[in-house]
Amino acid sequence: MRFLLIILILVSKVLFSQNLVPNPSFETYTLCPNNFGQIVNAIDWDYIHAAQSADYYNSCATGTNVSVPKNFFDTNYQLPRSGNGYAGVQTLRPNDNLRGNICSQLSTALNVNSYYLVKMYIVNVQGYKLASNNLALNFSSTLNYTLVPNTTLNLPMHIYKFGNPIIKDTLNWTEIMGIYKANGTEQYITIGNFKDNLNTKKDTFNTLGFAYASYYMIDDVSVEPICTPFWSYRDTTVAIGDSVLIGPAITGLNINWYDATSSLITNAPGIYVKPAVTTTYTAVEDFCGNTYTNTIVVTVTPTAVREYENKQLQISLHPNPANGLVTITSKYDFEKIELLSITGQVLLSETVNSKKHELQLQNLAEGIYFLKVVYANEMSVTKKVVKQ
Repeated sequence: MRFLLIILILVSKVLFSQNLVPNPSFETYTLCPNNFGQIVNAIDWDYIHAAQSADYYNSCATGTNVSVPKNFFDTNYQLPRSGNGYAGVQTLRPNDNLRGNICSQLSTALNVNSYYLVKMYIVNVQGYKLASNNLALNFSSTLNYTLVPNTTLNLPMHIYKFGNPIIKDTLNWTEIMGIYKANGTEQYITIGNFKDNLNTKKDTFNTLGFAYASYYMIDDVSVEPICTPFWSYRDTTVAIGDSVLIGPAITGLNINWYDATSSLITNAPGIYVKPAVTTTYTAVEDFCGNTYTNTIVVTVTPTAVREYENKQLQISLHPNPANGLVTITSKYDFEKIELLSITGQVLLSETVNSKKHELQLQNLAEGIYFLKVVYANEMSVTKKVVKQ
């Protein structure tokens, strides 16, 4: 029986980690690349033939423009994120709308209403002058695209980095991650910039580059079924007058955000908030047929966040969770404590002039509460308390 259980656990792990992208890190090839425009040499990869071609790099091509780690006439040095190969695409040319796009057929079509965790890693090339945004992944049922000369594919951006920033890093591989809910017809992926020049942001970040364009390497592409959230919601702090991002910030998540009065703010994977006082936000997430409710406390401090965090680290609650007495200990004297519900309602307020105080929770219902510790300079720290 134990042997059978071990087998089932191993099988479940294999199924969960099943990558539907063949040759995901561009390791296997029909021929070692010896020049630009040879992405077709990487097994299971191609480019949209009406668009600009894309490139394939591998360590087997030592001494050429497409070798690894040195390439581009020896002006670029980039180790793969894993293995020996990676792909390369041009994402912006200011004088036209030509793009490099790579594509592949998944090992199996996606299942209707199923969720998939999608990842890829990109890095900007040192030899180019520009960096750009809009590098994305698209799912489709076909690759039969009709392109007008000097136009882009204009495909939906299904997976892209949250906020769609311009990515300038030429040293570290940047993760692009998102969640995709399938309609059941998808069996191809395409990677590239699907927007025209007018709708693409650029930054001249490298004046020493030899080409006035933007270009990115791509490695470790994955599409895996998922049904268990791995992301978390964390309390945070913000100096008064500043804003802060809260939430998982993973594209594709379906999250409704509510303020302390239970009023809907918006639906988004993450939101920027700028509260004037310490505020509790509620995130209601619909994922894989389940509904998850999470609360985030954004503590507003009149002092610098670093100073606040130093004090926050000096506060301890013991025990937590608790069913009776909770002891509050601080390195600094505090003047008052307040106990709040998850909606921000003040349930209890006590005046204190000490570094230590005991709080009774016996008469409270089981659940999550927030303890606000107020100091003499009106700075406050809020901690989560769980009543069992």
